[in-house]
Amino acid sequence: MSRRRSGPQLITIYWRDIPAQVNVKHGRDVAKHILAERFQIAIDRAAMISGLDGTDDYVQQWRQEVRPAGENPALEVVEAAAELEAAHPRVVLEAIVANGGLRGDHDKLAADA
Repeated sequence: MSRRRSGPQLITIYWRDIPAQVNVKHGRDVAKHILAERFQIAIDRAAMISGLDGTDDYVQQWRQEVRPAGENPALEVVEAAAELEAAHPRVVLEAIVANGGLRGDHDKLAADA
């Protein structure tokens, strides 16, 4: 049985709706870009606010979004991370934290930031 080969994939990892890292995977090769420390701090705070401080509850909240990567996946990983950081200024991240890690209507907050 042969495995089907696919092109590189861009994988964004979230805890609930808070991004944590962006990876690119091509076959067995993986390149990781961990977002700024403020995102991990936000995840920890949101977990406490939502009462998900037990290991099993916390781990179950992680999810991935996967999409095909383009012709320069190493650059795409950096660009995607920069876009996530820009889309989550302090005021937006704080609102998500206050909501237990879940997005509400933060479009207005992002526009005001």
